[in-house]
Amino acid sequence: MSETTRPSNEIDDYIAAFADEERQEYIAAETALDLASMLYHLRQKRGLTQRGAAERAAVKQQAISRLEKAASNMQLGTLQRYLDALGYHIEISVIDNRTGHVAGKTSFSRA
Repeated sequence: MSETTRPSNEIDDYIAAFADEERQEYIAAETALDLASMLYHLRQKRGLTQRGAAERAAVKQQAISRLEKAASNMQLGTLQRYLDALGYHIEISVIDNRTGHVAGKTSFSRA
């Protein structure tokens, strides 16, 4: 096989070699990126600019920008105000890693 058609597991192999702490940091960064991407797409779906979403959420445009840049230390209150302005709410589930069962769930909304 040529170099371009050979299935590549190099990234997976690289990640597999991480120490536990590095793997956890990678997972946290990946999750933050997934959330930032979701927030961006939800705002786009509502047809809002960052400024428009910020006005609705009563936060500065820079706060919306930070939320959409995968900041791993975002404030839950700011995130909920933003999602509330877009017509969404947060639901958090705590899931047992071994069994996959939901141990607890909560929902956040300003309503």
